[in-house]
Amino acid sequence: MSSSDVLVHSAIARALAAQGMTTLFGVVGEGNIRVLADLVEDHGVRYVKAAREDGAVLMAAGYASVTGEVGFATVTHGPGLTNTATALTQAARAGLPVVVLAGDTDPALPHGRQRIDQAALVAPTGAGFQPIVSPATAVKDVARAVGRARAERRPIVLNAPVNVQAGTVAYAPAKASPPALQAVGPDLDALDRAAGVIATARRPVVVAGRGAVLAGAAKSLRALAAAIGAPVATTLRAKDLFRGEPFDLGICGTLSHAPATETILAADCLLVFGAGLNSDTTAGGSLVDGKRIVHIDLDPGRLGLRTEVTVAVQADAGRAADTLLEWLGELDLPHGSTLCTEELRTRLSEFGPRSEFAPHDGGSVDGRDLTLLLDRVFPRERTFVSGSGRFMLPGYAWMRVTEPSAFIETVDFGSIGLGLATAIGAAVGRPERPVLLTAGDGGLAMELPELLTAVRYGLDLVLVVYNDSAYGAEVSITDRLGKAHDLAVLPDTDFASIARGMGASGVTIAGPADLPRIAEAIENRRGPLVVDVRTDPRTPIPH
Repeated sequence: MSSSDVLVHSAIARALAAQGMTTLFGVVGEGNIRVLADLVEDHGVRYVKAAREDGAVLMAAGYASVTGEVGFATVTHGPGLTNTATALTQAARAGLPVVVLAGDTDPALPHGRQRIDQAALVAPTGAGFQPIVSPATAVKDVARAVGRARAERRPIVLNAPVNVQAGTVAYAPAKASPPALQAVGPDLDALDRAAGVIATARRPVVVAGRGAVLAGAAKSLRALAAAIGAPVATTLRAKDLFRGEPFDLGICGTLSHAPATETILAADCLLVFGAGLNSDTTAGGSLVDGKRIVHIDLDPGRLGLRTEVTVAVQADAGRAADTLLEWLGELDLPHGSTLCTEELRTRLSEFGPRSEFAPHDGGSVDGRDLTLLLDRVFPRERTFVSGSGRFMLPGYAWMRVTEPSAFIETVDFGSIGLGLATAIGAAVGRPERPVLLTAGDGGLAMELPELLTAVRYGLDLVLVVYNDSAYGAEVSITDRLGKAHDLAVLPDTDFASIARGMGASGVTIAGPADLPRIAEAIENRRGPLVVDVRTDPRTPIPH
């Protein structure tokens, strides 16, 4: 080892710091402890200790969601990585840039207790795999992993075998890494065909998805919609992008409220920017049937993938909208039969979700009323994270946020039990915004150890449990089967008492008469707060 050489684990740490790592979520073990020690002691990286490895990855995903930056996590080899499989799949399907530094065993010891083919384990999750193949390539491999996470918008597992970490290398900064996605301008011929469709439309609607959010295209889309007399709507992942617009229809799809559904059904053309047009957005195809569709997306693989479209244009949403606005501005477009009428403006301004359901009779709290209450009493500048379960739909539809990155859903893989760790990452990434997390009792039981993490770091996080003592979605299945009702029933669990035992505050809401206590508890919170609300698994849900 010459005087200019460093141990590879130190070179990896230095390279990660050079790539912008400031916060790292993880669980320490033999396979990652050396790099972790270097990051914390030598580079001042903030290390957040997760209770479980899947929690660490979800925290990094939550951090990436609210900051727009790469989230970083670290785990040890073998079981440390196997524990991340569901979290990696969720983050991959959510399209989140995350780098997971994973230790790996020495291949010279093929019968080691924690030996497993880590590349084969990662492959089916949809995450990428970037091996550190030798001391000489270590710094370049780190830069490549971070660059890939940014460009591919998915988790990349940076695999670091312990024998490579123990080697030496003359450190030199990486010369380059893959660039992030760029604002690609549209093909002019394709966009001209799109403009022709738009110019002849009489009842257009503009629909924006997450691609439009990432492109920062809200202002351009508002201007385009105003120019052609079109109402605006979003997918779930672009929730509240157009909040405050007089003709904001809200979410397009199965979560649409009545005025939005009627308006979208009446449209003759949909202008779709940065949205995948999945079955949720199209309401099983019913909202696109018989319509001309202009589909604009930066990813050519998404164009027309799930829905047949009239014109497909590969482009950045903002660049395409700006060019269309310029071109259409040169035309004398008819405005006589647009959907943006005073009647629609009035309906949207007067509409309230309370009109969509009848009061619930019973001693438990109606989850729909609970959702509306939370929207009223929780601070407006917030991050809203929803776990998965039967309770989630009212929150998706009715819980407002100030901009799309302030809302995180965790249902991309259809798994419950992913919300708490995601919320912790969001709280760390945007500490100035209190985090509201909604969870079901079944899912929370899976992830409850991470409450210790929230307590350890004193995070401003309010966890509201829709506690129906059941797997609510499965109750509806056993009801339809007419048998085995106990399969989906869970023991009554006092989560408020458990929370207090773990160092958080806890409040129990046993029935509707207790609901006013929620606002008081939120107002007086100091650190993590758990609000355990007793609900009914058979309460109807919207949509």
